[in-house]
Amino acid sequence: MPSDVERPASLPPVEAASALHVLRVTLPAAPTPLVLRRDRTPGVPGPGLDPADVLRYVGAARRTLRGPLVAALEGPGDPLASAAHVLRALALLREHDPDVMTGLVVDGPLVAEYLDELLELGLHHVVLRMDAMSVKAAWRVYGRVVYRGDVLVGPDAGRLVLEEGRRAVRLLVAARVPVAIRFTAIPTVNTADLPAVAAFAAAEGVERVDVVPHRPAPRAPLARAGVPTEGELAHGRDVVAAAYRAASADGLPHARGALSWLSDGRLRDVALADLEHVDPLSLLPGIDPEGPEAAPILPPRKSRVVAVATSDGAFVDRSFVDAAHVHVYAVGETKTRWLGTRTMPTGILRRRDGVGVPRELLAVVAGCHAVVATRFTKKAAVLLDAVGIRPMTAGGHVEDVLDRVARGTLRAVDDDAPPPPSDDRVDSIF
Repeated sequence: MPSDVERPASLPPVEAASALHVLRVTLPAAPTPLVLRRDRTPGVPGPGLDPADVLRYVGAARRTLRGPLVAALEGPGDPLASAAHVLRALALLREHDPDVMTGLVVDGPLVAEYLDELLELGLHHVVLRMDAMSVKAAWRVYGRVVYRGDVLVGPDAGRLVLEEGRRAVRLLVAARVPVAIRFTAIPTVNTADLPAVAAFAAAEGVERVDVVPHRPAPRAPLARAGVPTEGELAHGRDVVAAAYRAASADGLPHARGALSWLSDGRLRDVALADLEHVDPLSLLPGIDPEGPEAAPILPPRKSRVVAVATSDGAFVDRSFVDAAHVHVYAVGETKTRWLGTRTMPTGILRRRDGVGVPRELLAVVAGCHAVVATRFTKKAAVLLDAVGIRPMTAGGHVEDVLDRVARGTLRAVDDDAPPPPSDDRVDSIF
């Protein structure tokens, strides 16, 4: 997906420790252009993400990644030129992922119109493109501006971008929204305006100025301007640093603000392709990845180890006396796992009272929380209950019986005792 992502070139080392990484997802959610620049191919509405896609990608990042997350809505056009989509996306993010830091990369002319909405939606920061400070340079950088249904060209377009850009900075700073200025250095075109841009930023309270290199685009009017050298970029950074030092000397101290967390040393960009594998259904609230939720009238399942007297593993169809073996199951909160079979002791004594040698019988059901059969003798039920194993009489499908055991809806009763009353004499297995 094409986007307008640019990063500062070779920024100076970050003062703060960069042990905690900040993840950034750049979302091209603004297909409509506002300022048609001469350093790019003449713009047409490009592909962009709709609000549902923005929410899906951010939700996938929150589910699969760990650490602070920044969602930057940027390009291929101006986000505020696609206000219907972008404001809806910000509203969804505020509702579903309020801890995600949202940011916009804008040109400036529409900030004043949508400032109240942006503040209400909890916008974290704004990066404003400011590539000129004089009409002469603006005329060479900005080709056309589509503003309130009118198309402005030449000096009029340059003056609009310059005036509205400065106004946007002042309004955002006054509203306590962290602001950064992105200056694209285009050799022989606008580099002479960088000192004025840096001085303006330092005086107005902009947290930082990022100097990024021009990247020539094929068939763009400024494609032949070339790429600035490392020396020119280093000189540009020195100019910015000198402007902030001068502002501090004039009584305008510059403290590290919220955007210091979004420095180049901490940021880790996350490609949208890395989030495509996440199942969108898993991002919906209330969906259990292990299966459907239990009905509200049923208690939740609890983990148990249960021995079942069954001849084929499908039905509970044997009494505890007649069972030649028992099947043992690990009943979990979401699923049941078969552990194996255990052979029951044989002998004339067990046939007579259902127990035989108690030590041999208890060795078979050791570690179980309950034993399920169609019938128990009184002696067997008393023996099992004495060692903390619940004897339970039931019949039917093994899976259904085990689910009842896990939910505590299968009663533990003595087969030879009279029917239990409806008070606490009816025990669950808990």
